[in-house]
Amino acid sequence: MRSARVLDEPVRRRPGVELADVWEVLRRGVEERPGGLDVTARVRRDRLDLFLRINRPWLAADPDDPAGDGEWVTVRLSYGVLGEARGLLQFADHVEVVSPPEVRAELARAAAAVTGLYAGDG
Repeated sequence: MRSARVLDEPVRRRPGVELADVWEVLRRGVEERPGGLDVTARVRRDRLDLFLRINRPWLAADPDDPAGDGEWVTVRLSYGVLGEARGLLQFADHVEVVSPPEVRAELARAAAAVTGLYAGDG
């Protein structure tokens, strides 16, 4: 947020909605995210900085050997649900999920669906 200003207009809330209740739901969604789906992936070193900026909320640990000289860096992530891992597809072939198999299968299904969408004549 860069700035804020007070308006003269009164706030109109939906009946029965209290700010403290809304805040609590939002806070829990950020601070108490469910975990449990642990993912190991390899990230191309030349994309690691961007990968870490985007995926920081899901990082379970610091990357292995981020300053090394190999092409790939191993990262560990933790997601609440399987569908959250689909965000890894934005890195295309710059990220490879190593485990677990169900995440690899989910990403393969999603990639196939996108390929099918664009493979037609439109």
